[in-house]
Amino acid sequence: MVSHDRILIKNAYLMTQDERLGDLVGDVLVTGGTIQAVGRELQDDDARVIDGSGGAVLPGFIDTHRHNWQGALRNLGPAWTYEEYRRRVQIGLGQYFEPEDVYIGNLAADMMSIDSGVTTVRDESHISNSPEHTDAAIAAHWESGVRAVFDHGWPSTEAEEWQFGSVRTHPDDIRRVRGEVLADDGARVTLNAMLRGPELSTLEVADHDIRLARDLGLRISMHVGLGERGARQQAIRRLAEAGLLGCDMTFIHCCTSSDEELGMLAGHGATASVASALEVFMPGLGQPATNRLLAAGVRPSLSVDTETIVSGDMFGVMRAALAYQQLIVAGAGGAMDRADGLSTFDAADLIAFATVEGARACGIDDRAGSLTPGKEADLIMIRLDDVNLLPATDAAASIVAGGHAGNVDLVVVAGRVLKEGGVLRGGATVLQEAASSRDRLFRAAGFPLPSSGAGLRYRG
Repeated sequence: MVSHDRILIKNAYLMTQDERLGDLVGDVLVTGGTIQAVGRELQDDDARVIDGSGGAVLPGFIDTHRHNWQGALRNLGPAWTYEEYRRRVQIGLGQYFEPEDVYIGNLAADMMSIDSGVTTVRDESHISNSPEHTDAAIAAHWESGVRAVFDHGWPSTEAEEWQFGSVRTHPDDIRRVRGEVLADDGARVTLNAMLRGPELSTLEVADHDIRLARDLGLRISMHVGLGERGARQQAIRRLAEAGLLGCDMTFIHCCTSSDEELGMLAGHGATASVASALEVFMPGLGQPATNRLLAAGVRPSLSVDTETIVSGDMFGVMRAALAYQQLIVAGAGGAMDRADGLSTFDAADLIAFATVEGARACGIDDRAGSLTPGKEADLIMIRLDDVNLLPATDAAASIVAGGHAGNVDLVVVAGRVLKEGGVLRGGATVLQEAASSRDRLFRAAGFPLPSSGAGLRYRG
């Protein structure tokens, strides 16, 4: 009898992201949720065989920074500035979220992620309005099947009291979550700490919060280099001078962090997350720091940020990073990108940023991010023989330049198939509920409901 927990993908183009294995045409054997073998002419009579001919198999994309709770608010303001986003979403709507809205938003974001080949999301959750809100967010990740790094943040009630000079320390409920909810660092859903740092709070608060996270054994994420304030605050430099900068930290954006600060980040072994699509769409943040990070010795990860502004897939993020680099090459980059001889990257680098570098930033590179035997089976297959990608002369270039969610044929997380034959498994119920959640939130905030499309529902 064929056992469906054993999967053998045959004759695919394997983009392993493992330096020892490289790229090859071959097979991947998955058993018990783990990559058992990668090679040519593998055989397993008990495995279900998936024909990989015409497809590229690679590690699932890893999104190192997404505010999942906004999943039911997607595409609201692609032309918004940073201040408009904060006023309308974080301040305007965040305070009205009930735990059920968080659950729906997170699950909707997870289903979008899975459909587009994202197998790990680092959920930057600044919707911890109550313990029940936090638990609902985590429950959605368990339900969806995605691998999630839940970054416990602050509330969106009294939102202005929690940012830009805030003297409030991180919510103490993180201790309960660590002790009672997400204690297992080897599970599919794990815990990190989303801290505000000296740019959004004070150095004294940052010191307290960082020590709290480290006492709990948690990795740390932190937004820095946000517009003019980021340039003035120089959060990375201040953390370094205070002896707080460390290799357990991921810095998000870094748009207006100085080159000197990026060098400090590299020197301490910290990682970075570039939300390139959001950064080129949203005035007020600054430009993507991808090239400057590379020049400083940091290979960054990539992230979506918020679906209220940009699409929730990594294809658009990769393309935006490349498009902005080409502006730099053409001499049309921002003021911080005009140094001679700035480091550049190509499509293969972008695939690495979206996979193995994402795993390193999340601290899960021991079990995800590459097609390495012994790691958990988080992998995707992209159809290179689809009409929009033919003739796929260069697999990485084709995926970056032309790929989209419709080309993602197979998605596997921890050995569990979540999408196959281009069809996403599950999700219909929550996607039907997303519009209802949005409507309730708009009414509570006194916002006018959308003039068209308000009655649309999922037809899957």
